[in-house]
Amino acid sequence: MREGGRIPQKGMKLTIRPANEADWPLWAALLAKLHPDQCAADFEEELAILTVLPDPYVCFLSFASSGAGMIDARVRNYVEGAPDLRAAYIEDLWVEPEYRRSGVAKLLLNAVESWARDEGMIWLGSDTPPDYLESQEWHRAVGFDVVERLIVFGKPLA
Repeated sequence: MREGGRIPQKGMKLTIRPANEADWPLWAALLAKLHPDQCAADFEEELAILTVLPDPYVCFLSFASSGAGMIDARVRNYVEGAPDLRAAYIEDLWVEPEYRRSGVAKLLLNAVESWARDEGMIWLGSDTPPDYLESQEWHRAVGFDVVERLIVFGKPLA
């Protein structure tokens, strides 16, 4: 277990640890809060697939008096801006509203950065919707730079 220290603005002890299979229901529930168009049961099914793929896919959970948040990341074969094609990538980050702006997200990010370095990665990517200004501000505040702006198109071929 990793000690996250104290949540600076809350004065509470925080523990951050990697998620394991027993944590899938909690991980899935937090993902469903972040992506309300999908239910936790669907995320649990996805986790069963994603966590056994050859490239690592991890989650770190943070706990204070109750679950405070999660961050998950994986290794991708291509990440925009990466000096090498292969890099770590943050897929999801969720902090319960009562713990936002308290340093929890930064501590979760620190756990992912440490994991990525241990995996031999030299680059960490992330993204956010273009209209989510709070997320863009957070990314800049914790050291990310904008490396590309992208609008993705698609159409069915059938």
